[in-house]
Amino acid sequence: MAEQCLRELIEEKRAGNVAADRILTADSYRSVIKAWIGARGYADLRHAEGLLDLMEEVHGLAGTDSARDDESLRKSFSKCHAAVLDGWCASRFPDAASRAEAILRRMGVRADVRRYNRVMNRIASGGTKDAGKEAERLLDEMIASYKERSTGEADGDLPAPILAPDRNGFNTVLKAYANSHGKDASSHALRVLSVMEDPSSAGLEGIAASIRPDRVSYTSALMSTRDGEEAERMLTRMAEAFERTGDPDVLPDAVTYNAVLKVWGKSGHPDAGERSEAILEQMMQLHEAGDSSVIPDDVTFNTVIHNIANSNPKDAPQRALELLERMEKYHAAGLIKARPDIITHNSVLNAFAKSGGSRGAWRAGKMLNSLERSYDAGASFVRPDVISYNVVISAWANSGETDRAVSLLDRMNARTRDGLADLRPSAATYNSVLHAWSRSSDRNAPVKALGLLEIMIRLREVGGDADADYPDVTSVTAVIDAFAKSRYPRKAKRTRDLLRRMIDMGRRRRGGGGGGDASRGGDLRPNVYAYAAVLNACAYAYGSREEREEALCVGIKTYEELQSCPHIDANHVAYGSYMRLCRRLIPEEDPQREDLMAQAFHQCCSDGQLGEYVLRQLRAVPALYKSLLGEYLKDGCDEVSCRDLPPSWTGNVKDRRRQATRHPSAGRKR
Repeated sequence: MAEQCLRELIEEKRAGNVAADRILTADSYRSVIKAWIGARGYADLRHAEGLLDLMEEVHGLAGTDSARDDESLRKSFSKCHAAVLDGWCASRFPDAASRAEAILRRMGVRADVRRYNRVMNRIASGGTKDAGKEAERLLDEMIASYKERSTGEADGDLPAPILAPDRNGFNTVLKAYANSHGKDASSHALRVLSVMEDPSSAGLEGIAASIRPDRVSYTSALMSTRDGEEAERMLTRMAEAFERTGDPDVLPDAVTYNAVLKVWGKSGHPDAGERSEAILEQMMQLHEAGDSSVIPDDVTFNTVIHNIANSNPKDAPQRALELLERMEKYHAAGLIKARPDIITHNSVLNAFAKSGGSRGAWRAGKMLNSLERSYDAGASFVRPDVISYNVVISAWANSGETDRAVSLLDRMNARTRDGLADLRPSAATYNSVLHAWSRSSDRNAPVKALGLLEIMIRLREVGGDADADYPDVTSVTAVIDAFAKSRYPRKAKRTRDLLRRMIDMGRRRRGGGGGGDASRGGDLRPNVYAYAAVLNACAYAYGSREEREEALCVGIKTYEELQSCPHIDANHVAYGSYMRLCRRLIPEEDPQREDLMAQAFHQCCSDGQLGEYVLRQLRAVPALYKSLLGEYLKDGCDEVSCRDLPPSWTGNVKDRRRQATRHPSAGRKR
């Protein structure tokens, strides 16, 4: 209704109605624009942009160059531009930052420091790899404008505010580098921080007081690194800044220390757990000495326990448990406000689970049982959640205790039926059990895995769990793996049928022909691991001649389908399995045997996926091996390794033994 009135006024103005011209002010547009922005949808924001276009066209505001007598009009209407810019900055749409910057450009000289900072913050929050550089580009624009205006060197005669950067702008750039996780993010962040500490080095001594770094500056800078020692050095730098300036706002607080702990957690350093415990002790000492700003909170303890668990020393589970108990004692004594929550307990459960073997799984299960009993008896407010059960189920599955994993899954379902609806098993829960069956030596493992998959499908489709995230591609692939590793009759056909069924279910879930919302429920679009699992089942086919011929047919069809998928690249396992099935299932005297293997070899090299598994298949056919790789065989050596071959042939192989970087000359499948 409001927009209809606005458009009627515009038509009256175009018809020459002077009264309508007087009524049609910036506020007329702004109220309608803000209504559209308030709807928060992408199309609503674009519609608000369209109203800006209309406003500029009606009032002759297109472009940024204008005579002075138009400036008061432009200044009035700039509030509408600012409203749309703020709307984009408040949104989370992928192109929000670029659209906000486009509005900033349309504002021209009427864009102030606050608008620049808002756009920079939207860039920083996006967390893209170039976020730091993009945010700093806008900061550099402000710095250049400030220097020009403050020295009287600016061109033009239009009045414009001096774009003097402030601390908020610099901090936003530091935040952008921290969120970008780029290779050089830390060095760039430290460079920006150095300018804040010594503004004269960049000719900014005139605004030194307004860009002096504070606690947020230092904390953001240390979060840009993945080096725990470098993060700890920032604490020393903050102490030195306090000695130099006497400003208490540069001293670290609990948030700063927690940031250092998180950097240690991401560092992958073997001593991360031990160093994290030392930082916690330092915080407790400072707190006991009277510094209330560094009192450890739940984030502190949870992060330290997490870092201990991930450091993987033999005593990690016990140290994690002792820290949880210390946290309880500190809380009971009134030393800290935080008390162990379910995140704390889950971190300890994870430490036991990661310690490996049946003993680790047993201790995790014992702790889960204790949590259950305490909560059910009303002795504790901490109730195990889905993650708690998933951790223990995964621990049992990884230790080969599949029956115990299944028993715990049944217990979850029973508690869900008893009223704890938020304990409904997730895809991760079911997939842990399916993964256990895929590794089990039980001859009936494939049937049991398939039975569980059928339950998952039935629960989702007819059992009221329409929004469940299961089954997903991992679920079906685990069942395919279970068949592939078994001696189940006609397993090649069974795995192929499962692959086709997954594709059909995915199409139905997405609404037919590949459209619809793929985010509803688990993703059932097959990936290279699903295809490789089917090829593996064919490669290890046993039984009668008819069954082996069927496996060969299934394998060739599956390989051809994989090669025709535009969104899936075959990996070294898929190529190795295909070459193995050709080698095993095609008679040696059949020339097609070596022809198909040679074709796969050349495509494999083109894709940069020539790994050891592929080489093993070639070595089993000496004549073919020598004809394809003879020129790389060294004198007196009958074998060639991946290291002896062109990097473009092997550069994309990724496995547990070798995390390769994609070689620039390694192509994709053609």
